[in-house]
Amino acid sequence: MKQRNAYRVVRNLGLVYSIGVLLMVTGCTALKDELNKGLRRHLDPAFRGEIKKVLKVLRGRLDPTKLDTGLPVITINTHEGRPVTSKAVYMDADLEIRDLQRDTYNLKTPVQIRGRGNTTWNALKKPYRLKFPKKTALFGYEKAKNWVLLANYQDTTLLLNSIAFELGRRFGFPFTPHYTHVEVVLNGRYEGSYVLTEQVSVGPGRVAIDEDGGFLVELDTHYDEEPKFRTPRLDLPVMIKHPEEGGADAVKKALFDLEEALLAPIFPDTLYQDIIDLDNFIDYIMINEITRNIDLQLLHSVFLYRDQDSKICLGPLWDFDYGFDYSDGKYFVNAEGMYCNTSFREGPGQWLLSRFFEDPVFRKAYQDRWNTIYPDLADMEVFIDTMAASLEKSYQANAKVWWWNKVDYPKEIARLKEWWRNRIAYLQREINSF
Repeated sequence: MKQRNAYRVVRNLGLVYSIGVLLMVTGCTALKDELNKGLRRHLDPAFRGEIKKVLKVLRGRLDPTKLDTGLPVITINTHEGRPVTSKAVYMDADLEIRDLQRDTYNLKTPVQIRGRGNTTWNALKKPYRLKFPKKTALFGYEKAKNWVLLANYQDTTLLLNSIAFELGRRFGFPFTPHYTHVEVVLNGRYEGSYVLTEQVSVGPGRVAIDEDGGFLVELDTHYDEEPKFRTPRLDLPVMIKHPEEGGADAVKKALFDLEEALLAPIFPDTLYQDIIDLDNFIDYIMINEITRNIDLQLLHSVFLYRDQDSKICLGPLWDFDYGFDYSDGKYFVNAEGMYCNTSFREGPGQWLLSRFFEDPVFRKAYQDRWNTIYPDLADMEVFIDTMAASLEKSYQANAKVWWWNKVDYPKEIARLKEWWRNRIAYLQREINSF
């Protein structure tokens, strides 16, 4: 039996390798789809891992000295050229930022680097966390020690997280991350197009709440960081980001009180609005609604914070890799559906989202907010066009390395804009029919 299984794996890997080589030569979309199906759908995790090994061998190369995309270049060299293989252990490295457009942002400094992310860390193109020896301002943003490089590996436009962050700015949503698109060279090898942004944490320029009396938590079913706890009735997975030590009792009481208010038989007449910042919850849910982000239903990367003597708030915005109707390896398939009437993907956040919409006061406030913000959504296509034009050269460079993800970039941007128009039109009808 073991020999027969081994033979099947070898035979299948030979097929994958052959598909990969043919795709490199022909660029055939059907072959690319077959390769991606193997990565997404194959039931055997070991075999899926072997497919990744084959693709790692077949990944393309681009001479870093020939990079000419107009984006800043971040070059990182680990000591002795060691690969970054851990999300837990930092490695010493040297970093250089070279920005030909704004030389005031150029920088050379020691740094530490490690991996980051959950699902994204398992991709071939890795996201990274950077830790500087002292608080450092990058690209004019507030000084901090910790920064993030988002890989945007499955994002066929390289734009989706940036669109969500831009929405946050138009909403005036607190603590929305900034973003700068950059090229990354690691140990002499071009890794592709990335987004540099702030690490979600408490502090100036981040989640700027009272560091002694406030808290920041993450709801995430990966549930892989201490300190952590689960709520008693809904079993929500909570990881405490701040404070790192002590304060757990206050965090638990706040979230347990909210849970009880939402579950009470007399909801919505439970004064739950005295516990949460209603306007904040509406904006956060609406931004995720617009982008059709299923992670909110799955409870992945959902942050909550409370300042001292204040109400609980949602945010900051984070992680839209599974937004924009990402399904079966493709974006922009379906523009319809809302959290209150559709299960995009069954998860622990699904009930929570639906619960809010059972409150007529919440629904009316949601409708009013939509009609207020609607005019500011009208020219998002201009933002998309401007960003796409600035990223097209970067996209082509990135696609030379991660060639199996390559698409016709102008057509993909056109698909994004068509989906956006349909999405906004659908929400305009649906929300105003509450």
